[in-house]
Amino acid sequence: MGDHYQTLGLRRDATKAEVKAAFRRSALRDHPDRHASSTDAAARADAARRFRQASDAYHVLSDDRRRAEYDLRLRGSASSYARTSSSGWASSSSAAYGYGYGYGQGGGSWRRTPPGAGAGASAGSIDWEFLLKAVTRRGFLINLGFASVLLSGAAFLDGSILEIWKMNNSGKSFDNAMESIEKVKRTHKGDR
Repeated sequence: MGDHYQTLGLRRDATKAEVKAAFRRSALRDHPDRHASSTDAAARADAARRFRQASDAYHVLSDDRRRAEYDLRLRGSASSYARTSSSGWASSSSAAYGYGYGYGQGGGSWRRTPPGAGAGASAGSIDWEFLLKAVTRRGFLINLGFASVLLSGAAFLDGSILEIWKMNNSGKSFDNAMESIEKVKRTHKGDR
């Protein structure tokens, strides 16, 4: 699997529109149907390979999340991840359509390498990169915010209830307050 940016002839800061345009050019040039009538089998196979590479590159670079993960991998800091498929990012969609242009149909998936299998990994080490990725996901942050609102609300209510109790029952103990409640109940029963 080569560099997706080089495959499409793009700079690393290319926009989505530039990625799409570069893929269209590549697809028009290398689509297997365009080379189906060629008598040279090697040329057909080479065009199909280039088209799959361009499809894989487009699949990654057109999606913000996949592109960010790919860019992180390019910088060399995501070495604890491995590809489940050696044929690239859109391997399952390639099998479904024959040429690798079944966008949104899945693709190769990330899987964690087993503990201790990575270079320099020790049995008790913490994978800080994975932990950082997990805690910075949108769903985790939303749940964390929701939980903190609930906890702070519960703490506020607990304090408020205590203050209301003290305000209405100044100088009384809990037992005295319960006796007062029982007395009020008995007088209300007698009124009926």
